[in-house]
Amino acid sequence: MRTGWAAPWNGWLRAGFVGVYLLLALPAFAESPADIRSNAKQLAADIAAKKSSNSFDVAAQKHAIEQLGHVSVQFIEVADKAISGGSDGRDRESLLAAYQAVEEPLQAIYDQSGGGMDRMARKIMDEDGDIDALYESVQYKEAQVVGAQALYYLNWLHYYGGRLTEGAKRKEIFEKAQQGFSRFIEPGKRGDLQTESILGRGLSSLELGDLDAAAQDLKVIAEDPQVPAERRSKARMALLDKAVRAGNVDQTVKIADGLLSQPGRGDENLIRFFRAKALLDASKKASASEANRYRQQASPTLDQLRRAGGVWEERANALAASVGAEQLADPNSPLGKWEIAKAFLQKNDYKSAVPVLEEFVKVKDPALQKQQNEASYYLAVGKFQAGDAQAAVTIVDAILNDAKPTYAGDAAYLRFKAREALAAKSPEAAASPAYETAMRDYLTRFPTHKNAYEAAFRLGEWLHAQKRFPEAIDAYTKVQGDPVFETRAAFGSLQSRYEILQADVAKLSATDRTALLAAIGKDLATFERRAAAVESRKELNLAPLRAKVAVMRAVYTNLQPNPDAQVVLDLVKDFERRFPESKDLYPQAARLRIVADQALGKFTDAEADVKTYGPALVQNYGTAAIEELAVGFVREGARRNAQDPNANVQAQQVALRLYEQLPGEGDAATKKSLTLARLYENTGDVKRANELYTQALTSKSDSFSAIRGLARIAEKEQRWPDALNLWQKLLKDSRAGDAPWYEAHYNVARVMVQMNQKAEACKLLDQLKPAMPGLSDVDLRGKLDQIYQSNCK
Repeated sequence: MRTGWAAPWNGWLRAGFVGVYLLLALPAFAESPADIRSNAKQLAADIAAKKSSNSFDVAAQKHAIEQLGHVSVQFIEVADKAISGGSDGRDRESLLAAYQAVEEPLQAIYDQSGGGMDRMARKIMDEDGDIDALYESVQYKEAQVVGAQALYYLNWLHYYGGRLTEGAKRKEIFEKAQQGFSRFIEPGKRGDLQTESILGRGLSSLELGDLDAAAQDLKVIAEDPQVPAERRSKARMALLDKAVRAGNVDQTVKIADGLLSQPGRGDENLIRFFRAKALLDASKKASASEANRYRQQASPTLDQLRRAGGVWEERANALAASVGAEQLADPNSPLGKWEIAKAFLQKNDYKSAVPVLEEFVKVKDPALQKQQNEASYYLAVGKFQAGDAQAAVTIVDAILNDAKPTYAGDAAYLRFKAREALAAKSPEAAASPAYETAMRDYLTRFPTHKNAYEAAFRLGEWLHAQKRFPEAIDAYTKVQGDPVFETRAAFGSLQSRYEILQADVAKLSATDRTALLAAIGKDLATFERRAAAVESRKELNLAPLRAKVAVMRAVYTNLQPNPDAQVVLDLVKDFERRFPESKDLYPQAARLRIVADQALGKFTDAEADVKTYGPALVQNYGTAAIEELAVGFVREGARRNAQDPNANVQAQQVALRLYEQLPGEGDAATKKSLTLARLYENTGDVKRANELYTQALTSKSDSFSAIRGLARIAEKEQRWPDALNLWQKLLKDSRAGDAPWYEAHYNVARVMVQMNQKAEACKLLDQLKPAMPGLSDVDLRGKLDQIYQSNCK
């Protein structure tokens, strides 16, 4: 508390408690914690707007306190109901957020009013003025009123807010509440404000563990017949809590039984919980006979809590488990079996629970139907954990068909997991419509269940395996709630789109292809974003996924209207070093590098990849694709030949290495042999080329390609007679008027000129003249004309 304005506080109380309404006497419409938080945030925004416009004067402050006070009462009522109903633990986060939203602006007003009084007091003291005159001033009294009104609501906010916090912060908040309530207490005074403040201080002391101080305040309220019954009841409830904390079991039972005798309280289950807890806690420290007596006293109370259902049933089971529920049950009665089974379930001992559950579900008693349905569910869980997935499916099917229990979502999830286990053991079960139905039924009926994301992902995987790619993508989009599964789903969606692209790329219209590529681009971005978010999660090995995505991104880049070969190369560069575990992707990465190297003219790098991955490339892509790739290098080399003849040779060297990988039988073998021979010839391996041409001519004596190749080699080696004989063989074997026939005339004449046989060459050309109109090859016609003009005129 601020020392500068402590002295006149009691004087303000004597002046009257103006404008403040007593919380315990004021009913309020209970809203949800979220609504309370929203309302408080709006009020805080309004206050901030007034402050920024310098209009947050005393009147505005009082109005703001009234509004915040109303929201405070709403919060206190909701928090009180949560405590009485046992849901304060479950609703803790939302209640805490509501408390913080209300407390912050109210605390700020309180601090502002106190600060104003501090500043006025310091100014008077610095000027050696009359401090008593200050206390009587209008400004000071207005600040007092504002501060007191704010503190009144803050006291109760801090008490209920402290119950929602933990550790040092909890202690700090309760101390603020305790001190705040003390500010309103004057010895010997009576009245509602005095009563309420003593009660609040006692409750705060109880939470701070000062049990004696708490009991002193609480007894003042509980034993005063002039205090309203509602407040006396609240004090007695707190004294019950105090007795439990002190371990005084007899006092706890006495107070609890007295409170339970009062009809229509609304907090009976909380009282029963305190009663059962005190008895069971005492049984842990008592002798065997005393412990048994305490447990017998607690047992009926626990049954009453279980019948209340919900959170009270959970709390009762937790209390029973703390001492061994089997000690509280009659093993010969049906409900006793159920309690014993639950005790095993609390310990996750399904092996022991299953035989007891099996006995319990066989009992013929309509009154036990609810418990037996629940027992059947846990029996299914036990069967599943024991490896009997089919039994689990059978049991859960019956549960979901006959009833709609609160745990139906968990049961549907269990059926999905059991079907998944069956699918893992059998291809028939994996392809079974029953597996799909289990997933879809779970997702349709319980889309917000905590594990729905897992079933959506498995459904996506299953549909992908069935090649139902659009449906798989739809399933993957519904995977939400777990970052790891969301990342895997983004990858799954990406894979499905690539499958569509590969299967239908030739059938897709330009518009559809563009749309599909755009969707792939979004999937790539989504995957990278989600992968970054789970980078440190040990349960997901990102490396294999990143390896596949690198390949997919490279393919995606290649499919753009203007692909950037350097970007593609960068994506798969050093792929083997970056992804040593993804050996199955090495051929794909190598092919992408080879294609990029072709476009960039990096033929030496491309040749190295072909040497390393040649057989794998053929196995993965087939003969036709490798031939197409080789032709691409030949074409690229020819395009670069004018600027760099050496690049042309290097490009053909890559094509040669590719062709060397291809298998060949029959005509295909001959074709491959001739292609290899030409590539060997063009890359300087004349000896190997000559061998292949000779083999081809031996197997087929009229092979024009072999004849041409051998003739070219003979010319390079200046074996002119051999070259002449070969060209003459081509002339003899070709049909008059065909392109090879004209070609042979030209080459025979050319070699004759080279051998100084011009007369024979000219005679041959003269004989060709009548057939010249049939020659459509303009280039060859020009060559024939040029050799004739140069040697025969």
